[in-house]
Amino acid sequence: MIDFENEIFTAVATAVRSKHTGTTVKSEYVRSPASFPTVALSEVDNVNVDALMDSSGEEKYAGLGYRLQVFSNTENGRKTEAKSIFKTADEVLRGMGFRRRTYSTTPEIYNSTIFSIMATYEGIADVNGVIYKR
Repeated sequence: MIDFENEIFTAVATAVRSKHTGTTVKSEYVRSPASFPTVALSEVDNVNVDALMDSSGEEKYAGLGYRLQVFSNTENGRKTEAKSIFKTADEVLRGMGFRRRTYSTTPEIYNSTIFSIMATYEGIADVNGVIYKR
């Protein structure tokens, strides 16, 4: 299996933590964060790309999928804070070669004090960690 999850997570976490002090960054799905703001980045797909295999039978490329979640509960400006944090993580992922596939915010929930963003990304990684847009 081609696995660069730690390197991808570390790149995003480092950028988010340095630009948005106090943000918790997790490497797995978060249903409801314990602290705010929180970012969660998790690998949701890692599949062999059969069409790009040669006769050796060795895995040379993997189709990767990532889910990015951003949560904010700031009393004033939670949407602005979440979008700012999202932008930082998004720039890192796109800069690595990923393509953003989806972007959605929390639906309007009665008396909600939390604003969240969820986005998904995809790319193809080779054995050297180079990521290509699908």
